[in-house]
Amino acid sequence: MLFLIFSLIVCFTTSTDVVEHLMKSVFAPSKTPIKITRTHLNPQEKEIFKEYIYKQGDKIRIDVDSGDSIITTFVYNGKTGFIEGKPVSRIGSLEMVLYGCKCGYLLAMEKTSFSLYEGREIILVSGKQGNKLYFEYGTLLPMRWEFTNKTVVFKEYKKIDGLGKVPFLIVKSSLDEVDEITRITDVEKQVSISRNFFSVPKQEIETLD
Repeated sequence: MLFLIFSLIVCFTTSTDVVEHLMKSVFAPSKTPIKITRTHLNPQEKEIFKEYIYKQGDKIRIDVDSGDSIITTFVYNGKTGFIEGKPVSRIGSLEMVLYGCKCGYLLAMEKTSFSLYEGREIILVSGKQGNKLYFEYGTLLPMRWEFTNKTVVFKEYKKIDGLGKVPFLIVKSSLDEVDEITRITDVEKQVSISRNFFSVPKQEIETLD
């Protein structure tokens, strides 16, 4: 009976509600331009590369710094996200900003159900390909993603003005072995951003079918 009651409660929270909740925070307009440094580390916590996430208003850009060069990997111009010149949906854009990669679960949500995870109330969302995403019941913040032998755990959520709550620690594993650790290591406010910083190169847009 208790499980049935919880299941009825969760029915009022759909997968669409969860995604909208996250997007409202991430894409909310902000007056103060910010720069977030997200550092990727190997299992021994030695730096692999850095990501710089820039945001102004509802526009977002991600640059990857390998040490030898800096490459723009993602741009959201306020309407559409672009990865390597190809358009990506707003939901796909959300994945890039929060987690740095497209995991597919936000595009394949089918149902929600109630479960317990580490003694906490959790919403479990299942995807068409067998992928699973666990959300904290009260906050709707992602906690864990699973697909085949891969696991991504999201921890240490903190609020960043203009971006909402984001995980400051992400741990990616395969077969229970840690592959990569990602940490937000710096947040800068009032950074200088040029006028066309969030635009997509015209030649890349023109090649799209």
